[in-house]
Amino acid sequence: GMTAGAALAGGMLVAPVAFSVVEVVGYRQGRFGRAFWESPLDAKLDHVGQHSHAWWLMTLPWFPILAVTTAGLAGLSFLLADVAAWTAFGLFILAAEAWLIAMSLQHGTTTVAAQRRAQTGDTPDWAVAVWQAGFVLEQVWIVLANLAAVGYGVAVLRTDVLPGWLGWAAIMAGLAIPILVLLTRDGFPELALPAYLALGVALLMT
Repeated sequence: GMTAGAALAGGMLVAPVAFSVVEVVGYRQGRFGRAFWESPLDAKLDHVGQHSHAWWLMTLPWFPILAVTTAGLAGLSFLLADVAAWTAFGLFILAAEAWLIAMSLQHGTTTVAAQRRAQTGDTPDWAVAVWQAGFVLEQVWIVLANLAAVGYGVAVLRTDVLPGWLGWAAIMAGLAIPILVLLTRDGFPELALPAYLALGVALLMT
């Protein structure tokens, strides 16, 4: 019934927390803190070359995170049965595609560039453009995923499946986070997920 469907969708939306633990392990093992992200690309590549295992530990969890979040949002869209929810789902798919491309560029090709630099001592010419493109697409992921959360908030307000306050919370978070990211030109990919985590918890409690 609906309770089982809500529990399944909610479980999928909170599951990213477990996968994020693996990402944090890679983040800490590789010491990929602010100093790393603010360093010149040459230094980044040298660091990635020295900590390639941790680099992949930080990257690979995002594939199951995207998979379970997409499945959870599909379930939520069925439960809400509202055009705003399905529009939001389509927007989230676009966001996820941007993040997949960003990871391929910023994480996958960075490993290749780090290996090339270790062999030759030079940074490949294409590495700078690839890194910058990955950074832009990461921001696209954060912004679009949060705008999709706004759509889910509207759908919550238009239906009686979940509490109305949750709809307003999703709308406010979905608007505030992109504004913050665009103003600061900074952010990390988990900023795409807070509204979905809250929706997942609410679904588990229904």
